[in-house]
Amino acid sequence: MGRLLLSIVLGLFAPVVAFMGAEVVEVPGQNPIRERVVGGLAVALYLAICQFLVTPRGSRKLGANWPTMVALGAPLLALFFVAQAKDLWERGYLYGPIVISGWLGILAGAVVAARVTLPTVSLAFCRRWLLTCAALLVAVALVVAAGVVPLTKANTFPQATPENAVPVFWGIVVLNLLVAASLAFIAVRAGDGRRLSPIVLGFLAFLAFVPACLLAVAGFASLGHGPSMRIASILLLLCSAAEFLVTGLVSTTALLLASEERT
Repeated sequence: MGRLLLSIVLGLFAPVVAFMGAEVVEVPGQNPIRERVVGGLAVALYLAICQFLVTPRGSRKLGANWPTMVALGAPLLALFFVAQAKDLWERGYLYGPIVISGWLGILAGAVVAARVTLPTVSLAFCRRWLLTCAALLVAVALVVAAGVVPLTKANTFPQATPENAVPVFWGIVVLNLLVAASLAFIAVRAGDGRRLSPIVLGFLAFLAFVPACLLAVAGFASLGHGPSMRIASILLLLCSAAEFLVTGLVSTTALLLASEERT
């Protein structure tokens, strides 16, 4: 039941991941094929990782995993059918390849999880990684607060909307500090019979993944806002890279722990 509930929650965010991936290469007023390609690759990778996380190790029968596979992929299917029901054929044409990519990612995640035996991980190893991730998130929060926000407020580009961007950046700062505090708390409290929960770590990894995408989109978008925003763009892209690194490290820790629990 726990894996199914986690799959439902993670699946609800799959459309968001697809849109964020497409947003990175979006051309205003156009609908290029690269949006579908990048959006499809992003959601395929995301769902593959999610399915890998929730699949019991050593379960070589895909039929036994169909509840989690359906829970992960259902939101993408719902999005496609809603677009079709509203006669939004152009959007349906956009969503179709993304839906197919997402389900292929789910299938790939289940197949790999059934055949891969991950190495044993020590508690000290997990604690070091989690504390490192917490430090990175705090550093990103400081850079966004002290560097990106002031530069964004001073942005004079005609199409810029700092009144909308600044609250988002402050939200990312607060979210990063909360996730960092959670990771540090988990790392410090681990031991003495307390076990690290792969589900909790997977959720925290997702909370780092969303700001990573938002910062990447903002970084690429501000590249066209003139020389005055060049520094802000570089800071945003560096912060995004750090957030993606945190996502990878925390996800890997969760996967290693999940492998130990399900072997």
